[in-house]
Amino acid sequence: MGKQLDLIRSKYLPLVEQEIKEFFDEKISTQQDEVVAKYYRELSSYVLRGGKRLRPLALISSYYGTKKRQEGDIIRASISVELLHNSSLIHDDIMDESLKRRGGPSFHYQMEDWSRLSPKTPPPRNAGLSIGILGGDSLIELGLEALLESDFPTDSLMRAAFEYLIAYRKLIEGQLLDLYLSTVTMPTEKEVVRMLSLKTGTLFSASLAIGSILAGASYEAINFLKNFGMRVGIAFQLQDDILGLYGDEKIIGKPADSDVKEGKRTLLIVKTWELADETTRKRLLSILGNQKTGPTEL
Repeated sequence: MGKQLDLIRSKYLPLVEQEIKEFFDEKISTQQDEVVAKYYRELSSYVLRGGKRLRPLALISSYYGTKKRQEGDIIRASISVELLHNSSLIHDDIMDESLKRRGGPSFHYQMEDWSRLSPKTPPPRNAGLSIGILGGDSLIELGLEALLESDFPTDSLMRAAFEYLIAYRKLIEGQLLDLYLSTVTMPTEKEVVRMLSLKTGTLFSASLAIGSILAGASYEAINFLKNFGMRVGIAFQLQDDILGLYGDEKIIGKPADSDVKEGKRTLLIVKTWELADETTRKRLLSILGNQKTGPTEL
């Protein structure tokens, strides 16, 4: 299984990266306003900065894994879910007030430097947050645009677009639940898994569904892949939460203590709570969301 994933990554990852670059280059080259062209350059730079590209690779894999394949540009279609994913990262960083992402500044923090767009004019109020919100919104639309221009049969594109839009809605619901769970003393395991299924599982599920829909797969195959993708997404997020606490900052691209300082009630924290005595629980609550938390407390 590991060798198959490596083969998929080595074959298609460069194609996905090139497609993202070409997609943004098209947008930049057609702009009449320089400030808008610079805005798309900044978005392009952010998206191309890094990332595993698991979602577009999953979409491509589900397309080629289906025996009946329709003609179309699957690489262009695949970047749709990557753009939607990056949209959620930008908005997530704004809500969490995170300053780092993928080894560099988060998009809204990067755009606090208004001179990137307009070096000769004074910055507007809340420039970083404003451009960050716009950037996240733009990527949602751009993802759908990439999907719809991928030259597959219209009926397949409409079904794929429906999956995309449902995923978008569920991402919002998952983000809302994530915000809500940060306000309760400690959520249950069931609540955390529900949030993860919406916030992370949804897009993995949609990626596999879209690829199989564009291939012309049966409803049974599509539903099987959707359910499988949901479970993969949840498992991925659990692993990511572990790295968020024990990982190397140079590898994961953000401080290893960021989840704790943001007060996130991950499944690791919930399980720690379940096993802790009253004294340890009080100590845990004093650490969560505390910006002064250091290695000693962790």
